[in-house]
Amino acid sequence: MNKLNRGTLAFGAGLAGLMLSVSLAAAQSATPNPQAVTPRTVQTQAPAPAATPSSQPEMTTATYQDWLMRCAQPAGKPKVCEIAQTIQMEGQAGAVAVIAIGKVEPNDPLHLTIQLAAGVWLPAGVKLEYSDKSPPVSLEFKRCLQGCFAEIDIDKALEQGLRSAAGPGSITFESGARKPVTLQISFKGFSAALDASLKAR
Repeated sequence: MNKLNRGTLAFGAGLAGLMLSVSLAAAQSATPNPQAVTPRTVQTQAPAPAATPSSQPEMTTATYQDWLMRCAQPAGKPKVCEIAQTIQMEGQAGAVAVIAIGKVEPNDPLHLTIQLAAGVWLPAGVKLEYSDKSPPVSLEFKRCLQGCFAEIDIDKALEQGLRSAAGPGSITFESGARKPVTLQISFKGFSAALDASLKAR
């Protein structure tokens, strides 16, 4: 069973999208059960940004149910904000997947990044499902660093679809052994977190 963990994210000078710095499990070949699994319920916290002790200047975070908003103000650069959800497997150290949405520049479109551990089957990409009534969203892998990053820009129609997601969604990809892996994600608190991240810029 996978669980949600509103883990620490790091902001950097990304390429085409947001650059996440998280510790992912290296042994992706030991894949989780390919059947969809349910995330653990995470206790709701007050949606008020609070300063977080950090070596980075002007760093703030806030939790909105199953989503974490984090903003950073790099010296001499515009504030960068994103919302994210981290997925871990029960009994396994490290993150299996990180989903992040945000903008690098104020006039950029919203950008969705899914980070997975290295070793996934890259040609298959990642499928994001958020509604039974909408087709899955296909994300293409763009690069592999500490993990592999699948990305897509979010248009208004997709943004509205994500905001209106009523139940759990899922991401599906293939392991290096070409076995399908499906992880459930939660949309609880998504709209509130996204609104807060856009207003905080």
